Amino acid sequence: MLDNYKDYNDPISLLELLKKGDAVALETIFRLYYDKLLHLSKNYLTYEADAEEIVQNVFLKLWEQRDKLKNISSINSYIYIMTKNSCMDYLKHEKVKRGYLDQNLQNKSAINYQFLKDEAASLLLENELEQKILESAELLPEKCKEVFMKNKMEGLKRAEIAQELGISLKTVDNHISKAVKHMRLHLRDFLTLFL
Repeated sequence: MLDNYKDYNDPISLLELLKKGDAVALETIFRLYYDKLLHLSKNYLTYEADAEEIVQNVFLKLWEQRDKLKNISSINSYIYIMTKNSCMDYLKHEKVKRGYLDQNLQNKSAINYQFLKDEAASLLLENELEQKILESAELLPEKCKEVFMKNKMEGLKRAEIAQELGISLKTVDNHISKAVKHMRLHLRDFLTLFL
């Protein structure tokens, strides 16, 4: 038993155990490096939720590709490089996406300018947007929807929501962040009309 304990404390043995598919080794690596990798990711990315997703994906890839770690001698360097590369890939993808959206936005804006001049059409669009927001909110997980509605529809502050629902501020922030991402995705056609 003591030998196994030593194996989990030695980075080289830990890497060897991971290569063999030892789930405890992965958990140990996760506990040792998660906060450090999250800090690294936050230096690259704007939103904490994106940084968390990147780091979680790094550990998922590490586990899924453990049989390809034969030539790796330092777990520390390897996962730092994986994290940095994942952040860079994410940023490149976002840049391409923004470029596409910017061009698409310009095209839509030119078309929509005339449409928005008509007051009746604007009222119709406003009603349609309100309906779309409610439909999109219904697709959210129950707790996430409840937090979103209390914040955006009822105007409650984050602390008030946390107290009322008996959850932490961080949980409230995570629900709001998830809901906003969801809404941006589901309302993207409407959002371009008002930008």
